[in-house]
Amino acid sequence: MNTLFALPEENKAHPARYTDALLSTFVRMLRGSRRILDPFGGTGKVFLLEHWLPGIQIEAVEIEPEWAAINPRTTLGNALALPWPDGYFDAICTSPTYGNRMADTFARISGSIEPRGKYAWDLRRELSPDNTGRLQWGAEYRRMHELAWAEALRVLQPGGRFVLNVKDHIRDGERQHVTDWHIETLKALGLVVREHERINCAGMRIYRNGGKRVDYESVVLLERHLTSVPADRLSVAAADDQEMTSAAAEHRR
Repeated sequence: MNTLFALPEENKAHPARYTDALLSTFVRMLRGSRRILDPFGGTGKVFLLEHWLPGIQIEAVEIEPEWAAINPRTTLGNALALPWPDGYFDAICTSPTYGNRMADTFARISGSIEPRGKYAWDLRRELSPDNTGRLQWGAEYRRMHELAWAEALRVLQPGGRFVLNVKDHIRDGERQHVTDWHIETLKALGLVVREHERINCAGMRIYRNGGKRVDYESVVLLERHLTSVPADRLSVAAADDQEMTSAAAEHRR
């Protein structure tokens, strides 16, 4: 992306920062917005958007104190309990965790020879209980993100935009369709897909599935219906997901 200023050097204390190549797409999709929220704020890189979108208000929430402290404007808090009133924002721009091996626990990786690219290793401790970064792709990952998306939509006004950055990953040689799940979940909450752009971002090619990475990240623009959709719409789906998981576990016994 051409810039009139120097982009800051990547902060080495966080393994999953926004890729610079995504910023121009974020700007294009968000142009015209007035208040933007990133509920999974990380190191606060979302604030860079102000250089292209002057006059906007940007807020970011991060649950881990070490990462929230990197940008003094980041709010230390929880994406499951946002401190703003209903409909405060007209746009959300965020990237959830991907449910991949970056979620390995500190106990699991502390004896590894090269534990690069793990959330817990960068903090040298286990993640907070409500941090989705500790969750591998599965029922608990989906349940936590259902709750997070419902809370995000509580503070998003009808007609607001939702810019989602997410990526699939490979597990045991098979592609995990994380992106489709997030899109379908947000559609179930009353959002409509307006655009889906795939941007080349090869990612880290290390560890067992290093040679089989998905070569792009998705940036999806969704829009909330003008009429409000109850945030508890997903409660039945969450219960069904738990039942399916329990049934599968019983079948394996």
